[in-house]
Amino acid sequence: MYQIAVCDDEQEDLSQAVALTRELLEQAGVACSVAAYEAGDALLADIRDGRRFDLLLLDVLMEGLDGLALAGALKDLEDRPDVVFVSSSRDMALMGYYVDAKRYLAKPLDRSELQEALLYCHQEARSRRERRQQLLLPTESGEIRLPAADIRYAEPFGRHSLLALPHGREVVRLPLSQLADLLPQQQFILCHRTVLVNLAYVQRLDVRELELTTGEVLPVSRYRLPQVRKKLLDLLNS
Repeated sequence: MYQIAVCDDEQEDLSQAVALTRELLEQAGVACSVAAYEAGDALLADIRDGRRFDLLLLDVLMEGLDGLALAGALKDLEDRPDVVFVSSSRDMALMGYYVDAKRYLAKPLDRSELQEALLYCHQEARSRRERRQQLLLPTESGEIRLPAADIRYAEPFGRHSLLALPHGREVVRLPLSQLADLLPQQQFILCHRTVLVNLAYVQRLDVRELELTTGEVLPVSRYRLPQVRKKLLDLLNS
């Protein structure tokens, strides 16, 4: 669930931003939760109390704690949300760079500009989560820690599994079925009875095989093809 907070002290602008954000993300197939705040102080208090957001849509000019001050207060958070500023004043746009704002949008909100900002930030957040998702896997020489996103594909190696990684191959002491249970289900799929592939690396799919961005070619079984195609399209659309 993609968690968003919209903060604006103008009720009409707040309602429009919340409704349009929900509409655009639903159209893109992104499951989201959008919370509305009329004051920066209230949003900051909730975040400090442990409420987590992936993205903040902040009005720059607000009474009390404004958007720039709020973003600045969050800058040192280890897992801070992305920030998109919204304002009727273009003169403040350069200030957004000081707090690493992803976008600066003008009021009234333009539908296509907001859509681009939302989908860009969603993809950024997703990439960060994938990089942080570390696996602790047993090998002959001990346990290794690696990001799930580094695994291009895996195949059986006796009773264990052989992983294709950026630095080469690694044998882990898990059968393929157990390894599959540890990996993100939306990203990994058995394209063949003996091949578990990371769909993020797929650049071509046909009726018998798929090709990875590395040029490697993997087999696709006929009865698994519809599942692979659907999951690949879902991943691309998200």
